[in-house]
Amino acid sequence: MKYGDSPALLRRSVFVLIISLVAVMTGCKKAAVVTLPPIQVNVVKAVQQDVPIYEDYVAQTYGMADVDIRARVEGWVMELKFREGSKVNKGDLLYVLDDIQYKTRVDRQASELTNAEAEMVRAKGELSRVKPLAELNALSKQDLDNATAAYNAAEAQVRAAQASLDNAKIELGYTRVRAPFDGVIGISNVRVGDYVSRAGTTSVLATISSINAVRVRFQVSEREYLRIAQRPKADLESAKKVQLILSDGSMYPQTGQVNFADREIDPKTGTLTVEAAFPNPNGLLRPGLFVKARVLISTFPGAIMIPQRAVFQLQHLSQIYVVTDSSTLKASAVETGPKSGDGWIITKGLNAGDKVAIVGTMALTPNSKIEVIEMKWPEEKQPKQ
Repeated sequence: MKYGDSPALLRRSVFVLIISLVAVMTGCKKAAVVTLPPIQVNVVKAVQQDVPIYEDYVAQTYGMADVDIRARVEGWVMELKFREGSKVNKGDLLYVLDDIQYKTRVDRQASELTNAEAEMVRAKGELSRVKPLAELNALSKQDLDNATAAYNAAEAQVRAAQASLDNAKIELGYTRVRAPFDGVIGISNVRVGDYVSRAGTTSVLATISSINAVRVRFQVSEREYLRIAQRPKADLESAKKVQLILSDGSMYPQTGQVNFADREIDPKTGTLTVEAAFPNPNGLLRPGLFVKARVLISTFPGAIMIPQRAVFQLQHLSQIYVVTDSSTLKASAVETGPKSGDGWIITKGLNAGDKVAIVGTMALTPNSKIEVIEMKWPEEKQPKQ
């Protein structure tokens, strides 16, 4: 096109150029369209089985008996006869306290008893002399009464002196502190040279725990208590059996039995304290452990279950993705029941054997074309909650 051509011809040339560019661009877009392959999705089958529902409670262990060993007399600690943290047997000597003052008291009381016995012998002899003379009217009745009273007083004095001597011997015995039963003794609160008394903080020397069996205490809320207490009597028997989960997540091999529940709901916390007893033959459990007490609350017969991660919740709506025969996803609303392990009971909206997709956070929508990758669930036995 040369300079001076008409404007109409110029406009027509520009229009043709634009049309040509649009055609080229449209052809390029059509060539870029690529069909995506189906997305791989993990799929599990809904299972049907009897599902026990357990409730876990934070609990703490105690010895079957946790007894503070206290000083019953005052004195200096002379010896420690045990190794801290070791097992001790009933009657084993644990502490030796200074006993000099108590030995002195025993000797003094023994002397007073001897004097009282001598006085009683004298009074008895006097009574033996006065009594026949009074019967012959050689002495007055007043003399007989005086001799009898003196003998009775001397006899009472002997009994009092004997009681004082016995008490002094008991206190002397308290200077030897012995184990009240078989168990494990803790860290000593006193050392050799410390002064202990029968009252105050210095009276507690150490603590002994009997751990052949242990007590486990946990708290249940008012609502949980009412739910359990209103169950049929036969079902309550299963609730009395308690399992124990240790802090490392392992299950304690022994099963416990509920001993009792407290007489009242704690008004400060709104909970009821429950105690269960567990055998402890190997001594694995020690007082003070924080554990979980697992109680069987109920059993759902023939329940439909799927993994919890297959359920999506939005406010009060629960939804799952069911795999159709055409390998597409179909959103389905369901009603859920209690959870058990990593599974969730579905009470409505799902049948046993239905395939459910575990889509996680993938951007899938209903009618998405998928490639099914079947997962085995549960692998062996449905884990407990």
